[in-house]
Amino acid sequence: MAYGLRTEHSSVPSPFSAGTADILPRERAGASFDVKQLQQTLYGKTKDGPSVADEFRDLFSGPPFNDTDLDSYRSYEDKWRTTMKRTSAALEIVRTTPKLMVAHKQQRKVNMGDLFATGSLGIHFSMFLTQIKTQCTEEQQAMWLAKSERAQMFGAYAQTELGHGSNLRGLETTATFDKATDEFVIHSPYLTSLKWWPTGMYCCTHGAVMANLIIDGTDYGFHGFMVQFRDEDGKCMPGVEIGEMGPKINGKITNIGYARFTEVRIPRFNMFARASQVTRDGEYKRAPPKLSKFKYISMMEIRRDFVGWSSTYLGRASTIAIRYSCIRHQGYLDNESPGRGENAVLNYKMQQYRLFKALSLAYVFFWNHRFIGQYLGKIQQGIMDGDDAAADELPMLHATLCGFKVFATVIAHANIEECRKACGGQGFLSSSGIAHMPAELAEAVTAEGEQVILSQQLSRFLVKEVRRVRAGSTPLGQFAYLKEKPMQPLRLTSYSGALVEILALMKFRAQSCAMKLEAAFSAAEQPGHTFENTLNEVAVIAWKAAESHTFYAFLDNNHAALNDYAKDPACKAVMGRLLELSALQSIRENGGDFIDVLDGKQLDLIMERINTLLTEIRPDAVSLVDAFGNSDVQLGSTLGRYDGDVYEAIYEEAKKSPLNQAEVMLGWEDFSPNLDLDFLRDGKKVQHAGPGLLPNSHGAGSSMAVAASKL
Repeated sequence: MAYGLRTEHSSVPSPFSAGTADILPRERAGASFDVKQLQQTLYGKTKDGPSVADEFRDLFSGPPFNDTDLDSYRSYEDKWRTTMKRTSAALEIVRTTPKLMVAHKQQRKVNMGDLFATGSLGIHFSMFLTQIKTQCTEEQQAMWLAKSERAQMFGAYAQTELGHGSNLRGLETTATFDKATDEFVIHSPYLTSLKWWPTGMYCCTHGAVMANLIIDGTDYGFHGFMVQFRDEDGKCMPGVEIGEMGPKINGKITNIGYARFTEVRIPRFNMFARASQVTRDGEYKRAPPKLSKFKYISMMEIRRDFVGWSSTYLGRASTIAIRYSCIRHQGYLDNESPGRGENAVLNYKMQQYRLFKALSLAYVFFWNHRFIGQYLGKIQQGIMDGDDAAADELPMLHATLCGFKVFATVIAHANIEECRKACGGQGFLSSSGIAHMPAELAEAVTAEGEQVILSQQLSRFLVKEVRRVRAGSTPLGQFAYLKEKPMQPLRLTSYSGALVEILALMKFRAQSCAMKLEAAFSAAEQPGHTFENTLNEVAVIAWKAAESHTFYAFLDNNHAALNDYAKDPACKAVMGRLLELSALQSIRENGGDFIDVLDGKQLDLIMERINTLLTEIRPDAVSLVDAFGNSDVQLGSTLGRYDGDVYEAIYEEAKKSPLNQAEVMLGWEDFSPNLDLDFLRDGKKVQHAGPGLLPNSHGAGSSMAVAASKL
């Protein structure tokens, strides 16, 4: 049994309650906008009532789904086995519940992560399925698509290798065409060519394997191939070695794998052939030049998803930290008059600066995920429909999304950790729901391209685009600033209502850094140096240029999205304040980048406006995080509870520890020989629990013994 008192929801402090039940309702009552209306703007629906997922929640309420609070105490193998049990049970529920299958797979109204603690197989439904849908012929789709959608086969996206990641042209896995047998031979020639890091690989039956196509000794670059990993008994296929990588920074993940291929023969049919083909006699039919980037479409999709994940994680972290900062009171309103009470931590300006920054960025990433999703979808559909012109923007989009993936995850990761630290000591507890978030998002920062290397995809594009525009060509999309005249110094008297000028400042920084990058690149060029050699010489400037363009694009897309989607004046106003805050904080924190257009007085005015915005956002803070619609189940947090019963929840979670289930301390038999037990016996004679009255904060008498007797 767990020892201790029960707890209760109350606005009055007692042995059973911290008395915080009225705090968050009071905060919500002071909002300047209607949360339901904002949710309608964000999602096209409200999230205050039962969700579609709630209709099916009871199906996931029993074993093996109902003991996630014990996951932190499981061994590595137990975590894995538990994940498999939950995944298998969930698949069976979906298959036998037609209404849930429709809501989840067809209508996309139910995310399985909202119903149970999923494992790492989401990659199957994103990158693997995208490969089949975009890279495979109709005949190939007939073979693999339905089975993949019905989860009758599971697939990994096997690209990264032990010795190579972002440099796709450096991949070493080979797919050599054997004309005699009409087969491709998939092979890992070196230790460094092992596929390394594919999420979900350990339990996948198949993989979309990226390998260099070789025909008659000629290397045609990397292409995708369908390779079966396991047979009907769960054993590896001949020539295939599959393994799991072991403990990682995120202790929850037990399904990231590796693969070695030793002369594995697959039919010619298994090469993804929508764009490029190999004929029976070994002739290579190359994809049209405009579609050369289309094989990157799965990576573009996943990089856009990274922006969405950054928003989701940062939104949850800011929800937990902001709600808890309202509940947590620390520091007297007046040190000379303690009786006046203590300050809510969220009333401190520095706490507001940190947490409202995270909140505003969560919304920036939300709007970009939505905006880019529609844009990418339009291009993808055009290409699928045979419109070659739709592919014109693929190189720009590829470079842009490289930047989006890098800076969304890097910024979100840093600000999630800031939210955790803003929760003080309670943010150290696993039960806080925020303690593990930095480690969880560390996977997103690392996966699908190391940040510096991946950002150079955008830097390369910037150098070439500056030169292309200088030669007289029209700049592409958001790179239009490359043809604009340099911004003149600003001399405003106030930054209130100056969103146009603020966004112009962000555009100026992007333009200035791009021009400086190209100038530095030109100065560093030497005879015999490759483009890559020269880019390395200016790598620090290249990072700044990529960051500056990306953050300008984030804010520009956010602004465009608000104009397109935010029709309610109050919602648009509060969203505008967050956008403005995000831009101004970036300007303030990177003041040196604006030295040509902002003097010290202007930077002081910007800080004044930031302070004003913090004050204006403060009454809306709780309602703004409520609008994300995260349920208590999704947050999994003692600190971020919707009802504000923070201290009750912390205590209840602590009581669940296996160490708290027995009257005698676990391990006492090993520890006690070191102690003076006679001394402890003597102490027991003079210390005891009795019926003496104890004053509480209201001056009335209470007794813990009496309270316990009422349980």
